[in-house]
Amino acid sequence: MPPIHAPHTGNHPSETASPGQWLAAFNQHARLHPDRIALVCGRRTVSYGELWLRTERLAGKLEAEGIGAGTYVGIGLHRSAELIWAMLGILKAGAAYIPLDPSYPQERILRMIASARLETVITTPELAAFFPGVGTIFPDSAAGPAPTLPAHAGGDGQSPVYAIFTSGSTGQPKAASVFHSGFANLLEWYGEELRLGADDRTLVISSPSFDLTQKNLFAPLLRGGRIILDDCLAYDITRITGLIREHGVTLVNCTPSAFYPIVEAAAANGYREISSLRFAVLGGEAISIPRLRAWLEHPSCRAEVVNSYGPTECTDICLFHRLHRGNLDAFGFVPLGREIPNVTVSIRGEDLAPLPDGETGELCIGGAGVGGGYLHDPERTADRFVGGIYRTGDLAKRLPCGTYEFRGRADHQVKVNGFRIELAEIEIALQDHESVREAVVTAHGDRLVAHVQGDAGAADLRAHLSTRLPAYMIPSEFVSVEKFPLTPNGKVDRKSLRDSMQAGPVEDLVANDASLESRILSLWSGILGRTLTDPAANFFDLGGNSIHLAVVHVRLREMTGRDFPITDLFARPSARSLAAHLGPRQDSAAAPSALDRARLAKSGLTRFQRPLKR
Repeated sequence: MPPIHAPHTGNHPSETASPGQWLAAFNQHARLHPDRIALVCGRRTVSYGELWLRTERLAGKLEAEGIGAGTYVGIGLHRSAELIWAMLGILKAGAAYIPLDPSYPQERILRMIASARLETVITTPELAAFFPGVGTIFPDSAAGPAPTLPAHAGGDGQSPVYAIFTSGSTGQPKAASVFHSGFANLLEWYGEELRLGADDRTLVISSPSFDLTQKNLFAPLLRGGRIILDDCLAYDITRITGLIREHGVTLVNCTPSAFYPIVEAAAANGYREISSLRFAVLGGEAISIPRLRAWLEHPSCRAEVVNSYGPTECTDICLFHRLHRGNLDAFGFVPLGREIPNVTVSIRGEDLAPLPDGETGELCIGGAGVGGGYLHDPERTADRFVGGIYRTGDLAKRLPCGTYEFRGRADHQVKVNGFRIELAEIEIALQDHESVREAVVTAHGDRLVAHVQGDAGAADLRAHLSTRLPAYMIPSEFVSVEKFPLTPNGKVDRKSLRDSMQAGPVEDLVANDASLESRILSLWSGILGRTLTDPAANFFDLGGNSIHLAVVHVRLREMTGRDFPITDLFARPSARSLAAHLGPRQDSAAAPSALDRARLAKSGLTRFQRPLKR
């Protein structure tokens, strides 16, 4: 079995927070309240007692296979009950896990498996084909007599709990590992700060491959609460608000881009669908107060918004700021906030010397949250982890009151819809195409634009990238460039490229043509921020993504007065086919093509919202 990556020099996580201690809290709830519901996924409910039993059996099976301390195990599962007991079973066996999103291109999955040197993946028979060349274990195959409490307790505080892949500037994804001690510290803070208890219901709508997902799959179980897993691949606002209302959800954690449409959809009914929420923990990108103000100030709202900041490399959250109706305008912006316990943050200059309050520099992180670096990549680890601190590459400043303000990036890494993306990784993938001489990618709000020198067409380039990159990294626009503008020092002038792509005003198409087809185009234009006139164009090829489509779904239902599933939109991605389906001649709509079905399978939140932190 491949060895677990050793901690990098200079970081010594505390021995006081071992996995045995925090897993013991789950074991205790299972012993005291075996019939209490631990998780709900679709129509399936799993009690604490059943979950404990399944995790113990799986841990025993893994140990029988020689998997334990010193190994990583891949998890190739969507949101499901099997996902939870796979994670717990791996940890109880003393190993660490690596989530592998089955909706990623297979080439990327194979690179991830090779990079992490994985030999085993826990998956289902239906998904096993996505993980060739490794041994597979099916969670349901772990059977046997009921173990005796207490049983498996995991490893020690210095062993990794998981590794999460992030975008890489070299063109290769990189896996950042996290220690049990740092994760236990995060879980303790999360539970205490949000006062999580047995009455709380945590809704999970993000991918298992996101670092922000991890704490939401464990923290509720340590405090006797309940996890509500959305098992739908498509990001469906109506479904999500329905789950919040049905289960009395008190906590949701996602990116702001994924949360705004939920709030906006609930506004029509006075936010009643989301009135049970106590906390919305948002991270991965800047929060817009104007988009949340009406909800937070509404009488039915009892919730706070928590702005959470932290890179994958430092156990998800390092800084936080609680936002509520009483402090919306305290700063004029949403600050990163203050450190969580046992984590240190400092602002440093180019020589890594600390800077005084008020000066902008690189935000560096130390203390319990700092992870073990990048798996099997000591050179990259040494570059980012220096003397016990992690260099984030983010620019920030510390205000006199002790809170931190984000000031941008120091490199070409960008945030698009909550994803942390290395533009170089996309550029390298583009330049692998035989017809591309040079490529530069720029970010414009919530869309990526590829500027390309070469003869390849947009459809060809999009198809080329789809075999190498996850969907959230594929540019929504491709622009042919004869010659790149240069700065005085001879580098590509990225600012000029960005300025040349500023969206013009959106025309009101409805004024000229009140047909449903044109009204749909007008709706798309407003959401995508540019004028659209081709009724045969594919929504996804125009730059739309699953969250955009969820907004379209809500507004079309209001526009037409009809109730229809979001899958209709995936199956009919042009304004013409959609208008034909929603208009009088509904039966004329063609059946979804294989390509459209593939889009549906991969266009859900599972692959869209990958909150790789700043």
